[in-house]
Amino acid sequence: IFISFFFKKPRARKQVRIAEGETSARFRRLGESDDLGDEDEVVLDAGDESDPEEDEAVLEEAEASLETEEDDEGQAVHNDRVAKTLHDKAIQIMAQKGIFLRSSEEKIALQIFPRVAGLARRVHDSSPLKEKFDQLVVDDLELKGDQRALTRRVPTRWNSDLACLMSHFHFKEIVEQLTSISSLKLKSYRLSAEQWKMAEDVREVLLLFDAPTKIFSSAEVPLIVDVIPTLEEIREGLIGARDDDANDVSNVVKIACQASILLIDKYSTFAQDCDIYLIAIVMCPDRKLKWFKDHGRTARQIKEIEKIVVSKWNENYIPEDRDAAQSSTPASSVCKSISSAEFQ
Repeated sequence: IFISFFFKKPRARKQVRIAEGETSARFRRLGESDDLGDEDEVVLDAGDESDPEEDEAVLEEAEASLETEEDDEGQAVHNDRVAKTLHDKAIQIMAQKGIFLRSSEEKIALQIFPRVAGLARRVHDSSPLKEKFDQLVVDDLELKGDQRALTRRVPTRWNSDLACLMSHFHFKEIVEQLTSISSLKLKSYRLSAEQWKMAEDVREVLLLFDAPTKIFSSAEVPLIVDVIPTLEEIREGLIGARDDDANDVSNVVKIACQASILLIDKYSTFAQDCDIYLIAIVMCPDRKLKWFKDHGRTARQIKEIEKIVVSKWNENYIPEDRDAAQSSTPASSVCKSISSAEFQ
């Protein structure tokens, strides 16, 4: 959803129906949106009309992305639908806060990733361009680190957008030199000064997703207890970026952060509808019920979570032997021992 504000996509080639969605909110935070743009039964025609005057980078990279996504077209279309719904909702919310998305700002924002990813693709796919790039790397005596090539964007790979953008900044001087050589015809891949500044803001926001993405993409790592806390952590970071008035963050980045917050609210609701995520937090020694209090849940919501834990305990762990059951510690006492000291 965040990247959709910085990557122009062409109109979809096929019409695909999206079923009506549902949301619920047993344990939604105070102030969390309850209007997440439920999906109706619609015929989706995603993306933007191709502009005959659109620059080469946007058109080429959009086509390359479409080819990659065709293997899982249904999921891609669903993602586009969700992105567009939350995109429009975020614009409305931020407009109420006095932050508006100008068409000129939107246009240059949508060119950023096509130009960044497109240049990496062109350099990798063209021997003459690669030779010229390699020579510029060799000639740059101030270049630090071991990286010697632009990182390509792979739409199906996690953190690929950030990696691609980070390498573009790593080779910024070389990229500027390369795209300024008229004979190479790379002018359409050149970022303007305003786009470089906007790309810096985008990079900082994408870094919020970097560590969680690496953790959740790891194999054989127990993560149930970290799902809701991680979503909370990302959400708080996005709120900080959205409300940052000290660093001249562009409006489109702030609105993209708001759209991402709406999506996190939606998935947080889904996660909290599955009791195991709540129970895992309560049973975690360094979190327990206090974690919910520290993260904005009301006393009533916390009480409901406690009831869920007690109910599951009695349902799955109460001894079948009545005498043993009477001598064992009641589940409610166990839950109280987990939280009582922390709420005094």
